[in-house]
Amino acid sequence: MMIVQEKASEAISLKHRPPSEDTTAESVPPALAVLTSSAPSYIPTKNYIFDCNTQLGLRPSQEDRLVLVPKLYHDDIAFCGVFDGTVGHHASEFLMRNFLDVMVQSEEMQKLLDVTKKAENTKPTHHDIALIVRDCLHKTFLRTDEALLRYCGENQYHYASSTGVTALLWKDMLTIAHVGDSKACIAKVSPQNRISVEWLTVDHKPNMPHELSRIQQNGGSLVWLHGNKAYIRGGDFLVRQARGEHPKQLNYSRAFGGKDLKMYGLIAEPDINHFEIQSDDKLVLIASDGLWDVVDPIIACEIALNARHQGKSAAYELTQRAIRDMPVRNVCDNVTVIAIFL
Repeated sequence: MMIVQEKASEAISLKHRPPSEDTTAESVPPALAVLTSSAPSYIPTKNYIFDCNTQLGLRPSQEDRLVLVPKLYHDDIAFCGVFDGTVGHHASEFLMRNFLDVMVQSEEMQKLLDVTKKAENTKPTHHDIALIVRDCLHKTFLRTDEALLRYCGENQYHYASSTGVTALLWKDMLTIAHVGDSKACIAKVSPQNRISVEWLTVDHKPNMPHELSRIQQNGGSLVWLHGNKAYIRGGDFLVRQARGEHPKQLNYSRAFGGKDLKMYGLIAEPDINHFEIQSDDKLVLIASDGLWDVVDPIIACEIALNARHQGKSAAYELTQRAIRDMPVRNVCDNVTVIAIFL
């Protein structure tokens, strides 16, 4: 199925896919069981099972962060997210500690909780819930980015930035919101045990026509670096470099943070898509590019499903496979994985 990107202000289209170390964020309300590091395997909630793991990989420091809430106040609501930091861990750490706070304290989240709590009597449609979830996630992304930019300004983290890919589950509706190049995919298994995989996200890259147009209109530019990869460069890059500064360039065109690139077309506007989970959908994988740059998505899903069958941690098996194969792929990165068994 083709993923149709929709802006937050546009009509909702629920996609009916054809069959075929710190463990609790201190400021989060105590009703939430929040996991922000490697979790024990198989955390059941409703009909779903969650598993997560994060590893340093071949990098000298860990810049990945994750959040996993198997039960978000209600048994039938769950939330998780992966944040991959750039230019240090400052942005991803901030997101790990603050994204959920911003979301649960919002009027939009309260509205979602109220509506879903009354769902048995009022029977809201998926369309009704999708509208509320979209509004909640859209505003949470932008509000958290605003708070991060203030934090970076106060601490002179001029280029600290982070990707973000989040998933919110309500009953059989999955909502994916993301910026940057951390990805999510879904695997379905046929009656003949054949696995097929589709992406639920599309990377935000500076060379994509609509992204490049925005960057250039704001005075930024596109450069190709490090093996012919597309990067966004600020309009003040050469001037700052001539002054002896060390301006940075980013390999994605949407991100949290990146304070000194925001004026040049970097944005934190998320793509948000809704999917209806079908009976043959068995697994969702959410991960940083430390996995996807190394392991093919079909192989990744096969590893995860086999690990689940064998009673092992799917997320741990995937992070270890990625680290093992990084030298072969000429990749040096952290790796973080959240697996959701449906």
